[in-house]
Amino acid sequence: MAKHTYLPTATIHAPARRRAALRRALDGGATVRLCGVDGATIESPELVELLNAALAGLANGSQVVVLASDAELSPTETGQLLGLSRQYVDRLIDLGDLPARQLPGSSHRRVRTEDIVAFQQRRTLRRSQITNTINDLIDAGADY
Repeated sequence: MAKHTYLPTATIHAPARRRAALRRALDGGATVRLCGVDGATIESPELVELLNAALAGLANGSQVVVLASDAELSPTETGQLLGLSRQYVDRLIDLGDLPARQLPGSSHRRVRTEDIVAFQQRRTLRRSQITNTINDLIDAGADY
């Protein structure tokens, strides 16, 4: 499997002027439409969904990073993507919370993009469950 490199400088970020125009267009109901050179619409719901999500992210001021699901990242790159330190990513790997493979004959490890996404989804779900539980306790009259 070829090593894919995640480069933070290769992310896509729209300037404020363009973000405002994108936000107005999206708020007005604009969507992505793919056209061939002859002007005929190309049917690709998956690609349209990807582009719509990227546009929404750009319009909200987020940076958009596109990685293949089978791409492998180093712990440093994984940390950059998740907003975590490399040391914390190493700890997550050691604890088994984040799957990784060791490169043959080396101490270096690689984490698959799909495992990073799954970890982030679990983390987000856990955080929302904690927030909901705290809100339920407060609503029930618990002291904060």
